[in-house]
Amino acid sequence: MKGKKVVQEAFTELSTHYEKAVDDELNVFWGWNYQRFLDELIKRTKFQENQKILDIATGTSLIPRKIMNLKIPGINIVGQDITEKMLQKGTREISPDDINTSITLVCSDAMALPFTAQSFDLVVSGLASHHMNIPLMLSEMKRILTHGGVISIIDVGSSPLWENPILKGFARVFAFFYFLLKETPSRAWMEAMSITNLRTPEGWERELSILELQGISITKLPSKYKLLPEPLYITCNSGVYTGEKK
Repeated sequence: MKGKKVVQEAFTELSTHYEKAVDDELNVFWGWNYQRFLDELIKRTKFQENQKILDIATGTSLIPRKIMNLKIPGINIVGQDITEKMLQKGTREISPDDINTSITLVCSDAMALPFTAQSFDLVVSGLASHHMNIPLMLSEMKRILTHGGVISIIDVGSSPLWENPILKGFARVFAFFYFLLKETPSRAWMEAMSITNLRTPEGWERELSILELQGISITKLPSKYKLLPEPLYITCNSGVYTGEKK
């Protein structure tokens, strides 16, 4: 699929400087740094002993490593990503020091996860869903969650203003040329395509409700510019799992 190839190519190129690029971009668009993003996701997510955790689009394994630093006994973290080069860098960064915590990295597609049903207690994801088919991604998240398992996401949100087709088209053009000047053509195409995947809080609630996910909570997080797409924290739980994919 063309979109997946563009994403893989863009993140392969980004793998050499991913953390710095994200830090710079978060500062420009939200007035955040990457550390603040990580702190927001960690503090808003409820971790427990002996959890099995999946990090969707783990990249260079920063989120698993941040979770590992919490020193929670018995947790097992799997970091999933579609880009081998990102995972290779992430593997080099993982420390084996904490014997109570393990991290495994898996190269796969988040829309077709290679895990059995009900195999994780918690799924986390940061700055990733706008590069994916969100309904498919959420369906896979629900499938692999245990009964009552939790989803915890921070990503770029949209607003009713940005749902206007003219403004959305302008945003795609702006994103393309902004990242073309800063990075590479593949990055420019990837970010332009991602505009289509942005969801308002109401849009996220619809997607989650269609899958009959429970305990839905969507929070706008403070950012520097109110007219630009703002960060959203999205959480819910799997409720009663039927074993059937929607």
